[in-house]
Amino acid sequence: MTKYILLLSLLFPLKGLASEIKIEHAELKPLGKVIQTNAQITQLPGQKQEVVSRLSGHLEAYFVTPGQHVKKGDKTAVIASIELSKMTAEHLALREQSKAAEAQKNNTMKLHKKGVASQNDLSNAIIALQEIRSKQNALSSQLKSLGINPDDLKSATDQFVLYAHADGVVGEILAPLHSNVNAQTPLMTLVDQRDYYAVAYLAVDDAMQVSKEAKGWLKVANKVYPSHFVHLLPSIDEETQRAKVLFQIEKSPSSLLLGSFAEMDISLAPYQNAVMVKKSALTLFQGDWVVFVETKHEEDEHDDDEANEHDGHDHDAHKEDEHDGHDHDTHKEDDHDAHEKEDNDEGEHEDHDEDEEVPYMPKVVNIIAYTGEYVAVEGIEADEEYVSEGVYFVKSMMLKSSLGEHGH
Repeated sequence: MTKYILLLSLLFPLKGLASEIKIEHAELKPLGKVIQTNAQITQLPGQKQEVVSRLSGHLEAYFVTPGQHVKKGDKTAVIASIELSKMTAEHLALREQSKAAEAQKNNTMKLHKKGVASQNDLSNAIIALQEIRSKQNALSSQLKSLGINPDDLKSATDQFVLYAHADGVVGEILAPLHSNVNAQTPLMTLVDQRDYYAVAYLAVDDAMQVSKEAKGWLKVANKVYPSHFVHLLPSIDEETQRAKVLFQIEKSPSSLLLGSFAEMDISLAPYQNAVMVKKSALTLFQGDWVVFVETKHEEDEHDDDEANEHDGHDHDAHKEDEHDGHDHDTHKEDDHDAHEKEDNDEGEHEDHDEDEEVPYMPKVVNIIAYTGEYVAVEGIEADEEYVSEGVYFVKSMMLKSSLGEHGH
């Protein structure tokens, strides 16, 4: 008896959860041979790049941390470089020399027109200006390649700032802070998270059946990620002696961890249509796999209304007879009060049962195959409505209703 009381106390608060019930339609989807295997989350080689220092110097600061999302053009690190200090100082000097050489050329040209300066003097002035500008242009190109706009330079600087060359996530910090680096020292890795892939490990015979129509469903942390076939990798895994098949994960979230393993379902051709429901809709009920569907009660409600009306007439007649007998027998009045209370309690209990009536019924299904978040089943029709979320609540209501019947 204690077990039933405890169970009922747990079930009654569930009434407020009815809003969590979600109804969907069973769908007709293509289904092929389903293989269950393991897969490793990965990326293509070009998606992981190293950020390298392009000048020698002292690594003064990082502006990012591992796992941080960055946009193209964001600051990542700064290096104090004597080499950069010399380059910027030389560029500023050449800028002033260029101005002076330009003025000298213009002055020589005026004197040449007056016959004061020779043609040789003019040619030397032009050549001197061209040499300075050639050096200036070469140095400007070097500065621009480092991400520095030479036109913005007001004074010499040794602060070389590195910027993210693309959107992505910082992977690893490779160079220690305050260390000396050269022009080829990798500082960090930057991962492009737009595309993730899964390498599925299959028996060779199964791998040879995978075609471009193959679909995969990667299962990570109670979530399912659809994927499509890319190609069969040319070599087998040496440890497992299994073939490797590459799938691209559709709409890859940034929460996936590179290098981690997960379960994967792969559907192979030929395909046939099968009725599918959400995996969340399946539950064990009285020893069978079932899906809950809505129950229609139009006829039952009509019969209940007639029965309630008939009971009401009988109750009124019974009440009138007992009222007449009240004037003759006080003991009968007590019986009448007790009987009336019993009738009211029974009516309230019937109303409570009607309120607690479960509007769903279990439908036994036969599981054919699991495909990601869906399950192919027999026993339910395509487009038929079923409970896809809130199954635990429905099951609890049915159990509660069953316990109520035992109480009668």
